[in-house]
Amino acid sequence: MREDLVTSNKTHRYVAVRVTGKTVRRGDVIDLDGRGFGVVDALDAPGNVRWLRSRTGETMAVHTTTPLSAVRAVERR
Repeated sequence: MREDLVTSNKTHRYVAVRVTGKTVRRGDVIDLDGRGFGVVDALDAPGNVRWLRSRTGETMAVHTTTPLSAVRAVERR
C-alpha cells in the first residue's frame, strides 16, 4: 500500500460520497457489489473513459458519467 494514501482516524473522518468516473479521486474506496476497491490511480483514456487501478492491482474501465458509491477520507476540522 502506498504511504501517501494512508490516513489516520485522528486526522481524518470517513464519509460516504456519490462519485462518477470523472470525479473519483485517488484514495477513494469504491463499493463494487459489497467489495471495497481502493483507488490508487485514475487515468483518462479516449472516449470519455477512465481507467481505475486498485491497491491490489485490479484495473477497470469506467465511463466518466457512471455513478459510483464510495467512501472518502476528509480532514477533520
